Amino acid sequence: MGAGPGRWRALGVAVRLYHRAAPGTVAARAATIAAAGLVPVAAAWLTKELVDGVGSGLTTRAVVLLAVGLAVTGALGAVLAHVARYLDQEIGRRVGLHMQTTLFGAVVRPTGIAQLEDPAYHDRLQLARLAGESGPLLLTAALVTVVQSLVTASAFVVSLVVLSPVAAVLVLASAVPALVAQLRLGRLRSSTTALTSPRSRRRLFYVTLLTDLRAAKEIRLFGLGEHFRRRMLDEVGSVHDAERRVDRVTVRTETLLALVTAAVSGAVLVHAVVRISRGAGSVGDLALLVAALGAVQASVAAVVGQLAVADEALVLVARYTEVVEGAPDVAAVPGPVADAVAEVPEAAEPAGPGTIRLEDVWFRYGDDAPWVLRALDLEIPAGACVALVGANGAGKSTVVKLLCRLYEPTRGRITWDGVDVATIDPAALRARVATVFQDFVCYELSARENVALGDLDRAARPGAVEEAAATAGVGGVLAALPRGYDTMLTRAFAGLPTRPGATAPDRTGSGTDETGTDGTGAGGLDDVGAAGVVLSGGQWQRVAVARALLREDARLLVLDEPSSGLDPRAEADLHATLRTVGRGRSRLLVAHRLSTVRDADRIVVLDQGAVLESGTHDALMAHDGEYAALFRSQAEGYREHVAATAGEAS
Repeated sequence: MGAGPGRWRALGVAVRLYHRAAPGTVAARAATIAAAGLVPVAAAWLTKELVDGVGSGLTTRAVVLLAVGLAVTGALGAVLAHVARYLDQEIGRRVGLHMQTTLFGAVVRPTGIAQLEDPAYHDRLQLARLAGESGPLLLTAALVTVVQSLVTASAFVVSLVVLSPVAAVLVLASAVPALVAQLRLGRLRSSTTALTSPRSRRRLFYVTLLTDLRAAKEIRLFGLGEHFRRRMLDEVGSVHDAERRVDRVTVRTETLLALVTAAVSGAVLVHAVVRISRGAGSVGDLALLVAALGAVQASVAAVVGQLAVADEALVLVARYTEVVEGAPDVAAVPGPVADAVAEVPEAAEPAGPGTIRLEDVWFRYGDDAPWVLRALDLEIPAGACVALVGANGAGKSTVVKLLCRLYEPTRGRITWDGVDVATIDPAALRARVATVFQDFVCYELSARENVALGDLDRAARPGAVEEAAATAGVGGVLAALPRGYDTMLTRAFAGLPTRPGATAPDRTGSGTDETGTDGTGAGGLDDVGAAGVVLSGGQWQRVAVARALLREDARLLVLDEPSSGLDPRAEADLHATLRTVGRGRSRLLVAHRLSTVRDADRIVVLDQGAVLESGTHDALMAHDGEYAALFRSQAEGYREHVAATAGEAS
């Protein structure tokens, strides 16, 4: 299984996995391995005794007993094969479940997202997923075959030694080159798998892209289907070329090994026939020798072949271990927990939000990447609303990610009521932060689950989900769906049953023609199919806001372009709602439309990762700087649009 210590370590990991996941089943399988390995040997010896007995005039009763024994041995072998197949599948299921549970526990363990931007991590994760999905069955089959074949071969080698020591030596000697060759082939297969993993991931990306409803509109509109299909086939072809090279080496090597095996078998048979013809053995000895020769060579071939498979499986286990044992990229450093994020009893009112400061914060996404934030000093006073504005790439969304501890500052620190957030448990910190990201997720789940994901504990309270949806202005839309809040917000999964006890509301009069993106009515819904309903962009945005509002204990609301998909009237309504629910909480509002930030307590203009200017709307307009220029530009564009619309109407 390879010369390096990594394989032996992976083997130790695999043994521990099997012991933890299915100890009793593994013990039962070990017993069947031993029994199944000895069945061919017992059958061969019974055959020898039967042949010799018939030729030597053995009594009928003795011959019948030998025949019955041979039949029972065959039946035992058949039964053991069926039992073994079940046990192998059960071991594969249990070990696979254990591995996938541990693997995806490791995937979600890091509190940041930096590793998800690392291509090398995704390559390791791809191999680790293969280890969890197919590795257990692959490794179980390989190890079972190796051990069972060794049991059979060892017993038959003893038989060969008894019959012909020369034959035993020749057979064992022929196994050495086969073993070396198969191990080399195993390493070649493993390295090829590692090299083709990035291409396999890209192939999967193109496959997903070609079948993704969200991408389908642009792919159809721009005629990109054939382009992406060719790219997918290029990746498939590259993987196949690499696999073909390995297969060609394999067929050449195994053909040569087969010729060597045939030559050894011929030599042993000739030697045995000559000995027996000279009276040095019986016909039964010849039958046993032929059976032993075939069984030993088949066992040796199985062992060397499955050792190569096991070697490949252990490479996957090693990658699995790398991912599982990888350290979190954002540590939960033990230390004092700020009062601002301390646990609050369920029945108590949320405590004050606390003042948040970014102090001389520098950040970049990699050592060779440009600085996104440069010596940034920013304060969000307790209970205040601070708005971040600026051009694309100014660093606004990066500030949001740092506040949520999805990344750590490269230099500087962030404090909450004077406590460095690096010393606060990330889970405790995030329990007091509610965020609506600009690129929020549209989960292909039911409407209820899409809102409930904001706070699963609170969602269990009767009416909590409906209240959050109503506050976000999307409650009426969700209630009017075919199955109400239990309607799937996707058409990707067909035939999903309604939750027991749920009833479909009366949708009489609630048309399905799209009336806009404001999400204020039943309009904006695509056609209802068996798999569910697809919301409009504005309605999805309100669902994302409802998800954040469900987290009622949040003391900081982070709103990254929360109304970009809404029309002006719906946008004004939403911001009025956010001002109401934001009372007593700190708010950070990121926006490009400056009309939405006029009422903020403080507006901060970012430019190239630093504060260019800050103040209230009136103060910044009086300052007549970058903010004033941007605001006038947007206002002028709006006035021109209104004038043009009025002219067309007249």
